[in-house]
Amino acid sequence: MENGGRKINSVTLYSCGSCKNNVKAVFKGEEKREIVFPALVCKIEHSVYGNILFDTGYSDRIFQNGLVSKIYNGLNPASVKEEDTIRYKMKTEGTKIDHIILSHPHPDHIGCLKDFEDCRLIATRDCHKRLEKAGLRDLVFKNQIPDQFSGLEPVILDPIDPADYDKDKIANMLGGSFTEVFNIFGDGSIYGIRLDGHSKGQLGIYIPDSRLFLAADASWGHYFAERVDKMKLIPRHIQNNFKEYKDTISRIRKFEQKNPDIRVIYSHEEFPEGIYEQ
Repeated sequence: MENGGRKINSVTLYSCGSCKNNVKAVFKGEEKREIVFPALVCKIEHSVYGNILFDTGYSDRIFQNGLVSKIYNGLNPASVKEEDTIRYKMKTEGTKIDHIILSHPHPDHIGCLKDFEDCRLIATRDCHKRLEKAGLRDLVFKNQIPDQFSGLEPVILDPIDPADYDKDKIANMLGGSFTEVFNIFGDGSIYGIRLDGHSKGQLGIYIPDSRLFLAADASWGHYFAERVDKMKLIPRHIQNNFKEYKDTISRIRKFEQKNPDIRVIYSHEEFPEGIYEQ
């Protein structure tokens, strides 16, 4: 069988801008130390469904939203040059994007949504609702939302019925740890995992061919996941629901213990840029 039966031809990880913050401002008992958080974008080359992006990183629009941008960058200084953006990288590569899977609608994940037309925008129902009703409480900035005539076709994911998990060994494996699982293209090539807490309806993805789990902003990284109980009040309130945030982190950590051969990468920790090798 062509490609050894694999449905995914390649997975490439990109850092598309970054922000920085002081770990002392996040956790109790930490020394003052600045950490840079890259904004991960993943390109998946599918043998049937073409080129797929998971998130779109930062763009210069993060600086173009008036007072809101000033407040955001005062609290969470962002850095992005044109050559850092996924729109530039895809144009340079000559790559046409056919699908975008969106984890959640925060500015470091939807920065370049407006730059891709004539493709399908795949997300959970809750994520689509936040795109439709952009609000600062949800950290969704209107200047980053494509208008209804942009050519992005919205696709709302429906979870797999738990009664059907036994028919799908990967769904069964994921369903043992998480509340909702999605077979995104219906062919077992990419699974979605609901990761509530940071943003309602946040989606992570699992790529079986690469044994790779991209956990979005379920945590800002493994270092942060291990210290969640020491998180200070303001960072707790940045989360949509801190109780669910802690629960999701706990689920991921237990999942990693049960599946040490699966690599989990959060969107804002160091990761191996370039073509991902299992």
